[in-house]
Amino acid sequence: MSASQLSRDYFWNTASSLISSFSIVIMLAVVTHSAGVAAGGVFSLAIAIGQQWQTLGMYEVRTFHVTDVRREFDFPIYLATRIITVAAMIAGIVVYSLFSGGLSTSVGLVIAIALLRVFDAYEDVFYSEFQREGRLDLGARASFWRIFTTMAVFCLLVVLTDSLFIASLVSLAVSVVALVVAFYPGARASFGITPSWNWAAIKRLLIECAPLFLASFTAMYLSNAPRYGIKYFMDFTAQGYFAIIYMPAVAINMLSLLVFRPLLTRMATYWVENNWGGFNAIVRRGLLATVGAFAAVALATVTIGVPILNLFFGQDVSGYRLELVVLVGGGALNAAAVILYYALTTMRLQRAVFWGYAAAAVVITVLVVAAIPPLGLLGASLAYLGAMATTVICFWLTMQLRRPKEK
Repeated sequence: MSASQLSRDYFWNTASSLISSFSIVIMLAVVTHSAGVAAGGVFSLAIAIGQQWQTLGMYEVRTFHVTDVRREFDFPIYLATRIITVAAMIAGIVVYSLFSGGLSTSVGLVIAIALLRVFDAYEDVFYSEFQREGRLDLGARASFWRIFTTMAVFCLLVVLTDSLFIASLVSLAVSVVALVVAFYPGARASFGITPSWNWAAIKRLLIECAPLFLASFTAMYLSNAPRYGIKYFMDFTAQGYFAIIYMPAVAINMLSLLVFRPLLTRMATYWVENNWGGFNAIVRRGLLATVGAFAAVALATVTIGVPILNLFFGQDVSGYRLELVVLVGGGALNAAAVILYYALTTMRLQRAVFWGYAAAAVVITVLVVAAIPPLGLLGASLAYLGAMATTVICFWLTMQLRRPKEK
């Protein structure tokens, strides 16, 4: 890969990652300013539900796809599989929202907002193929403009109509057009957009990635379990405040992945070539990026975090300084866990990944039930920190135990 291509990959991957992470932050800020913190709680819970079922839509094929340098599956198979999983995602969002307790009259709004995550799941298959083809910049650029369009339309309509429901419905329609315009021309020219309904191959791919999907679904549960606990034990106002103070934790994961994600295919190549030194060096680079991101975000959080959050979201969170610090620590551990997850997936240790997440899921479920009733949002924050620590420990031990023997 040329230096100029790597530079383009980093630029557009950075732009796409930034807009992907900050779009939710900006949308939440507009909602809290326009409709209040309780409306922000509804929005954040709906996004959490969408993200939970987005793991089904993506089926965690991306990690397998971009590291499939031996081309075990062609793109038409990946595309057909993604159509199936996205349809299942839509069904999951609707059914869960209809039958989940505590949503009542907000169920239609929750479904409309949650469905905005469908486009992230569907476009990801094109994004992944562009990266496998060595043109990460094309997929990242298309994703940037699609996400920007969705965010801009949603925010504008929230301000103009003062209705989250109208803003969500119109944004869904606009997102369809934006996705087609952004992705299809480049995809059609590079590798085609016709799915292949080879059911034997689709079944094999689904089976191959099933441990990854289960791990991803469980990992998203780790991030969302505090929100589910707040929904059960508290109210939408508390949900809104938690959504605000959770944002710095998200920033750590985003900053570390800016460095690490463009190196995934190279890491896979090192592994295929039995170059453990090169493989391990990339993992270390990712973990060092996480440490750097944690230091930067932690410093900002302690010094100017509260005033910035108060100004940006229009709500006073000065009473949640301790919760902020705990969540930033959990965010750093989550970023490290994601990097180790990519490494274990490249090593094709999908089942070990799942069991690591499963252990963390047990920990966070116990902590949510035990800590939120007496401690409120601090209990939710501590539950998140405990789950992330468990995940990192499990993944690191697995990687060291299964590393190749030195010759």
